[in-house]
Amino acid sequence: WLMSSVFLPSMIEVEFGEFYKKCTETLFSQGFKSFHMDFGDKYLINRELECWDKVNFLKRISDEIKLTAHIMSISGNHDLSVERITERCMDKGFEIIYIHSRSFKDFENLYDFKEKYFKNAHNIFGVVSEVSSYKNNNLVNFVQKYSIQNVLQMGVPIGKGGQKFCWDAEKRIEDFSSISSIKNIELDGGLTFEVVKSINKENIDRFAGWSIIYDKEPLNVLSKAIDLEKII
Repeated sequence: WLMSSVFLPSMIEVEFGEFYKKCTETLFSQGFKSFHMDFGDKYLINRELECWDKVNFLKRISDEIKLTAHIMSISGNHDLSVERITERCMDKGFEIIYIHSRSFKDFENLYDFKEKYFKNAHNIFGVVSEVSSYKNNNLVNFVQKYSIQNVLQMGVPIGKGGQKFCWDAEKRIEDFSSISSIKNIELDGGLTFEVVKSINKENIDRFAGWSIIYDKEPLNVLSKAIDLEKII
């Protein structure tokens, strides 16, 4: 486990354009090399999120940049299905791809999907733990049984930016913290400087967010990101 955590800008609410480009280039130039990308299909969440333009741009900046995918899509044959997005993310060399168990009818289907797409890339596969007031025993058992290495813990309900952090997320992280196969727990959504200062960071390897560092001026985005790195 890393001694200190890493911050991944997610920039979910930013349209691809000059502001996005300036922010990502500025962040990268100062050592931020990991970015969190959100995808959605209008079924699992009520909006379509397709960010291949962002992915292609980041890949052009530098091959040092590492990308993490959070796929909020259901299984199926539609353009933004979890299968199609996964295939493209694998092609683009994503570092971790986080999948929702709710994308599938049951955990057996999730396992079949994992075997089909990640058979030779077990270290890239991750699961999403949604924010909830109770332990998701089925998910915890799945992670244990199949030695899953990556867990994305949501701090807010999925699909919207700028929501208030839900402290049940801290309890859900504890549900996974004693599982020996886990190499990486990432916390995403609802983060503020106060939340990051207050939360138990011991088992959190990565923090993902955008509103916490947002500013209209890219240089202020950078200075907030640097301040955040100091406290994680």
